[in-house]
Amino acid sequence: MLDIYDYIIGWAIYIACGIVCYTIFHRFTGLIRFKPLAHSLRAILLAVMFTPWYVSPDSNLLAPALMVVLLDMVTEGGTAFVRALVPLSMSVIGAVFIALFMRVIRRLVRN
Repeated sequence: MLDIYDYIIGWAIYIACGIVCYTIFHRFTGLIRFKPLAHSLRAILLAVMFTPWYVSPDSNLLAPALMVVLLDMVTEGGTAFVRALVPLSMSVIGAVFIALFMRVIRRLVRN
């Protein structure tokens, strides 16, 4: 069984690899001329990769919500995956909203 230090090391490796993947993705989406689309794609990737959720309903351990959704679909089946799909979809919607209205937010902060 894993102890808390293995859990923290696993998250540190996941976050480090996620940052590398995001950096590569950021570079490739920099080629897109329509900047709201590029910002939206970047926001979706960040939300999907880094939204955490509980591994099981009675556990206090967190895992990436996308992994929880996929594993619940495979192992439990039915509608068990919805418990992690709700926060994942809410974070994606919030990230896209922030990405699309970034210019308006910057103007409000400057004044």
